[in-house]
Amino acid sequence: MPSMVQEFKGYRSAIYSPNSHFAVVTPPGSNNVIRFDSEKPTSTVVKGPLICVERAKALIEKLA
Repeated sequence: MPSMVQEFKGYRSAIYSPNSHFAVVTPPGSNNVIRFDSEKPTSTVVKGPLICVERAKALIEKLA
């Protein structure tokens, strides 16, 4: 289960936090996960999940 789900410009980002934080991003109207090969939205536990959310938003900005 995701620890946090947010919507930004129609895209949804779900934050998962097992040992560190990582985000999966889905496009509007779909449940397919967008693969960001070299730019995965992640953050350490120390930095927190909100940094991961900001990184996911930055990648969505590049898509939109």
